[in-house]
Amino acid sequence: MAEQIREIKRVEKVRGKDVEGKVRVLERTYPHQLMLFQTFIPEDDPDDKYSNTIELYDAIPKYFSNARTMDAMRKDGIYLPTLERVFQHRHETYTVQIRPARVRGRTGAEKEYYPSPREELVEEALRKLACDKMNGVYLDNLAGVQFTLYELKQELKSRGHDIDLPRLIESLKICNGVGMTVSHSDGKVVLQSSIFPVLLLGSKKDWLQHPKETRCYIQFHPFITQCLGQLTYRQFDYGSYMSYTYRLSRWLHKRLAHNYTQAGMLQPYTIRMSTILRDSGTHQSARPANNVRTVDEALEEISDRHIILSITKEVMRGARNSLFDVKYTLLPTMEFINEVKKANSRALQILKQRGSLLPEKGTGEAMG
Repeated sequence: MAEQIREIKRVEKVRGKDVEGKVRVLERTYPHQLMLFQTFIPEDDPDDKYSNTIELYDAIPKYFSNARTMDAMRKDGIYLPTLERVFQHRHETYTVQIRPARVRGRTGAEKEYYPSPREELVEEALRKLACDKMNGVYLDNLAGVQFTLYELKQELKSRGHDIDLPRLIESLKICNGVGMTVSHSDGKVVLQSSIFPVLLLGSKKDWLQHPKETRCYIQFHPFITQCLGQLTYRQFDYGSYMSYTYRLSRWLHKRLAHNYTQAGMLQPYTIRMSTILRDSGTHQSARPANNVRTVDEALEEISDRHIILSITKEVMRGARNSLFDVKYTLLPTMEFINEVKKANSRALQILKQRGSLLPEKGTGEAMG
């Protein structure tokens, strides 16, 4: 990574149509921060193994993991209520309100959706594509990614998550249509936005006739632009992350990658089942034993990926010996410790450039 990256002053105009067919004209710039976001420390590993975790944004429990429960919640088979979840990040308590997206299906009927694990995979693949220097862009000073549906489909397929074109487009529309409001515990709103505030798709005729050439664009959530600007993201093993069967395994992997910065054989990581279920947004069963089974399955899967060496459980019981929580103590593997060291090294190198890239005090305000 170069000690100082020279800013490119070139400015371009980008045109496209949104989901309503309206023409949008956006201004493209090339900030230092995007180049840093696209540069990893792979050592002997391939670059395509890595992506970035995003401070605060990745901690928001925005995905609804149980499709059957979502279907049962729909009024008249169409309408969903606004979902409210409480979570913690860096010892601060937040609330997120999730307003469902209303999407018209292939039959012309409308139905509302919360973002699901499918949308999570699509968003993660797009963030990975943004790490490709030809795809990641800043339009109107906000971070996003230009891509073809073919590129996105191939990226997902290569990671074991093949999604057909109609459902891929549906996922993009859900991310564009869903609304999220994040607030502090005192009720003060931090930010209100959809997952993809801007979605430019082109026409269906273009997708079908020229799937490899028709360029699409999504603008990432504003928290991602903020994170890029403040250089508070972290490198993590995207290849392993995308290989998991369980959505909770992916959440745990990313949580460890972002928060467990002092990973070592003498520094175990402790977390409670109640914290995992609350902060991940995982559907909770009325039977505690089922919740324990869900968490155990996810921990076993990330252990199989050589992230965790050992797992110690301390079952916490209340009145009449009823199970009310479980404390997990995790020891990392050397493979994971080495990944953390690479991420720390990259973070240190980025920190050296932080002073020259961040605005001086008094010249602007950060969101939240």
